[in-house]
Amino acid sequence: MWDRLMRVGPDGLPKPRAAEKVERPDELTVNITLRKGMKWSDGQPVTIDDAVFSLTAPGIGDKSPMYKPFVANIASVMATGADTLTIKLKKPDAAFLVSSLAKLNLAPKHEWEPIFKKLEGTPQTAESIALEHPVSSGPFRIVRAELNREIVLEANPDHWTHPKVKRWIMRIMPNVEASRGALKNGEINFLSDYTGDPQLLTDLAKSDPKIAVSEALDLGFKFIAYNLCRPPFNSTPFRQAIAAVIDRKLLAEDAWGGAAEPSNSWISPALDFWHAKGIVDQVPGGNLASAQKILGAQKILKDVGFVLVGGKLHYPAGVKETTDAFH
Repeated sequence: MWDRLMRVGPDGLPKPRAAEKVERPDELTVNITLRKGMKWSDGQPVTIDDAVFSLTAPGIGDKSPMYKPFVANIASVMATGADTLTIKLKKPDAAFLVSSLAKLNLAPKHEWEPIFKKLEGTPQTAESIALEHPVSSGPFRIVRAELNREIVLEANPDHWTHPKVKRWIMRIMPNVEASRGALKNGEINFLSDYTGDPQLLTDLAKSDPKIAVSEALDLGFKFIAYNLCRPPFNSTPFRQAIAAVIDRKLLAEDAWGGAAEPSNSWISPALDFWHAKGIVDQVPGGNLASAQKILGAQKILKDVGFVLVGGKLHYPAGVKETTDAFH
C-alpha cells in the first residue's frame, strides 16, 4: 500500500523506490529527487510537500511513537525544488538510507495533517487511527480489512511497478494446522510465513506436485539473552563458558529441523555484504566436538578461579553472590 523513498534490496543494500535519485554530497546531507508521475489513490499527485511532511510529522510531539525513532537524527528537511528536497542530519549516519528512509511511509499531507491537528491536546496517537479506506500511493490499495480475518487489496494500475495480480487477499490464520490444511485444499495460494514444523510442510510438498516449498534466509535471528544484573551472569568468563558449550549447529538441525543457519552475530548470513563467513566458529569452543567444548568451558572457568566441589560450581575465592558486576 505504502511507498517509501528507499527500499532494502535482496542484497541488503538500499535501493531507490519513490525516490528517483539519492545523493549524499557530505556526511550530514542527503539530497533526494522524487519520482515523477506518482499519484495518491484519490487521484491527487504525490508532491514534494507530501515527502517533506512524511519526514517531519513523526518527529513533532508524541503522536507517532512508532516512527519517531526513524526521524530522530533529522535536523531539518527542506524542499529545494518542485521534485527535490534536502535532509540535514544531526550527526553522520551511514545506515540512514536503510534505517530511516526505507522505513518511513509516504503519507498524503492533505489527509494526515488535519488528523495530526485534531490529535493535539489529546492522549490519542496517529497510530491508533484506523481509516477504512486510507489514501496511499503504493502498488496496491486497500479494499477491505476485517480484524483478525482478512485484508483485501487491489492493484494500483497507475503504479510504476505494474503489479502482476489484480487482487491480493491476505487471510489471517493463526492456527498452523488450519493454514496447512487450507493450502492442501486449495483454499489459499501460498503461506507467506509458516511457523509450524517445517518437516510437515516438506512432506506435504512431496505428496502433492501442485505444492512447492521455497526457502530463504531472513534477516531476523533467535538468541539467548542473560540478565546481566543477576549473578553469575554478570561474569564475562561465565557467559563465555556457556557460549563454549552451546552447539549452534546441533540447535539448527534439531530444534529448527534444519530450517535455520547457525550464527554468532547480529548480522544475518543473508547479508553477504556485512556477514563475516566462519564467524560461527569464532566463539569459545568454536568448531570442536561436544566433549572438547565442555573441556574448553571448564578451562575458562578454572582460569578465573571457579571451582567444582561436590558436583556444584562455586565462585572464585573471595567472591560472594552480589548484584555488583564480577570482573
